[in-house]
Amino acid sequence: MISNFNFSLFPSKELFTFSKNSITLIEAKKAQIPVVVPFLQNAKTKNDNFQSALERESKNPFIKNQSEKDKIRVDAFLAFRNFSESGTTRRKAGVSVAAKAIVAVIRKHAWTVQSLGLKAKTAAITNIISEIKTKYAAELTLMGGDELLDELTVSQSEFESAVQKVIESASAINEPTVAEARPEIVAALKALFQIISLQEIAATSADLTALIVSLNELVTTSLSTVKASDTRAENKKKVKESKTTDTNVS
Repeated sequence: MISNFNFSLFPSKELFTFSKNSITLIEAKKAQIPVVVPFLQNAKTKNDNFQSALERESKNPFIKNQSEKDKIRVDAFLAFRNFSESGTTRRKAGVSVAAKAIVAVIRKHAWTVQSLGLKAKTAAITNIISEIKTKYAAELTLMGGDELLDELTVSQSEFESAVQKVIESASAINEPTVAEARPEIVAALKALFQIISLQEIAATSADLTALIVSLNELVTTSLSTVKASDTRAENKKKVKESKTTDTNVS
């Protein structure tokens, strides 16, 4: 079986490298494992789209800003959702009932907003904010969620402003952004890995086993590289903070 791992651990550039290398490994074995061909082709198409989006983003500061604003609103949504969910277990009078009403609204429109495309994500967040403010303002206040919903509202507004700047830049109209292309390549890779794992169960072979070993090695190496990069970045941040503290003290 191919190792289970969380694709969200990969920053976008590292995800592209991992995707490209995975496709290369599978491409070399497709003649011996023909069942993977349509899934491989789909992954190649999504990988090309993802590469194009990365290249556009690197050249267009408005698209990069849009992606950053999208991440901020997703973080704000998750903070609000998690706070609301935790409120359902509170013992303070009325809080649990209020939180359950808020959670029901979130579930109604999109519990996993972060997995949606930009347009669907915008619609879902807009609907969540609107319904809570118009129908459950008292419940929101009772459970203490006003500030978090305000943060989500502001982040949504800032994202929409960033989208408008992208449109005005006229260089990426009707072209998918990294935020839109990323879920598609992740889904394509998951499907590709799943069919390989299922084929191993149904009709294993030496070629298939060798491919799975290679893919698992790639997963391990790629995640280690990302972790090492994160560690270096964190160490640099600590050094910078230490120098700032020393300067302030002196």
